Amino acid sequence: MASPFPGMDPYLEDTEIWPGFHAKLAVEIQRRLNGSIGPRYYADVEVQSTMQGVEIETDSGPTIRPDVSVFEPLDTPSRAAQTQSNSVIADMPTLIRPISSSVRQYRVRVFLTRTSEVVAIIEILSPVNKRPNTTGLTQYRIKRDQILASRVHLIELDLLRIGERPGLEVQEEPIDADYVVVVNRAGVSRLSSIWLIAIGERLPNIPVPLLPPDDDFVLDLNASIQQVYADSGYAWRINYKSPMPYPYRSFKFLKSS
Repeated sequence: MASPFPGMDPYLEDTEIWPGFHAKLAVEIQRRLNGSIGPRYYADVEVQSTMQGVEIETDSGPTIRPDVSVFEPLDTPSRAAQTQSNSVIADMPTLIRPISSSVRQYRVRVFLTRTSEVVAIIEILSPVNKRPNTTGLTQYRIKRDQILASRVHLIELDLLRIGERPGLEVQEEPIDADYVVVVNRAGVSRLSSIWLIAIGERLPNIPVPLLPPDDDFVLDLNASIQQVYADSGYAWRINYKSPMPYPYRSFKFLKSS
C-alpha cells in the first residue's frame, strides 16, 4: 500500500518512526545502486554513532551542557539530622558524571571496486546533524568540509523540516522549502545542484556522479522511499487521522531544556 503523499511523507518525521526509516532508506539506496553500478563500483552502508543531547554554549566558551545533569548538594545533612527527620538519605556516589546517549546515523558510500577508493557519499541528514549550537552539527560540518575538499562527490538528502541546514550553499540565500536535496560534484570548482521540494510534491530523480567517463547513476528517490514505506508496514502503523507532526514537535530531544 502506497503512502498518501506522492513524495516525502511528513509523518515519517515522527520520533517513533524516523530512526527505523532512516536506516531502511540507506539500505534501499544501497540495493538500488548495487543493482546497476557493478562490477566496476559497489555501494555499502556505513553506520556511525553521534552523541545527542549535548549543547555547546557559544556565548561563554566551549562549555558542554547535557539536557539532564546531576549536581552535588551544597549541604549534606549529618547522620543525627537524618535520624531526627526520620528520613533515609542515599549515600553520595563516588563520581557524578553527565550521561549523553548516542544516535546511530547511516550513510551510503560508493567505492571503486579495484582500489576501494571512495567515489561518492550519500548523506541522509538526521536531527542530530541539524540542531543549532551542538556538537552534532559542528562535527557534521567539519566532516562535510573534509569531503568537499576531496575528490569525492557529496549527495545530501535533507528530508527533515526541523533544524538548521548545514550547507553554505543553502544558507547564503534564504531557502523556503520543506525538503532539500543537494548534489555537490567533485572537481576543480564545486558545482552544487539543489532541488527544493514541498510537502505534496514528488521527489526528484537525482544523479549520483561516478568517475569519468562513466555516466551518473540516476537514483529514483521517490521510488526508494515508497519501497521502504511499503516494506515497513507504515500504511497501518501510522495514524493519518492525527495531526501532521509539526517540525518543532517531531523530535522530543530537540526541545529546549
